[in-house]
Amino acid sequence: MSVPTTDEERTLSAECILGQRPGLEDLHRQCRQIADVPLPHSNGLLLIKRCGCGCHRPGGAA
Repeated sequence: MSVPTTDEERTLSAECILGQRPGLEDLHRQCRQIADVPLPHSNGLLLIKRCGCGCHRPGGAA
């Protein structure tokens, strides 16, 4: 497994990380980090970054 570069760097939510383990696949559906949450009164800083899981991207499976 290769380390992602900054262009393809992805940060997964805890639910999506655990959902990759055998027997815990149902946790993946509980992910709620489907959009970036901006820090109030900031200039584009994020309080919470969207989950980088492929299914949460536009046109993804879920």
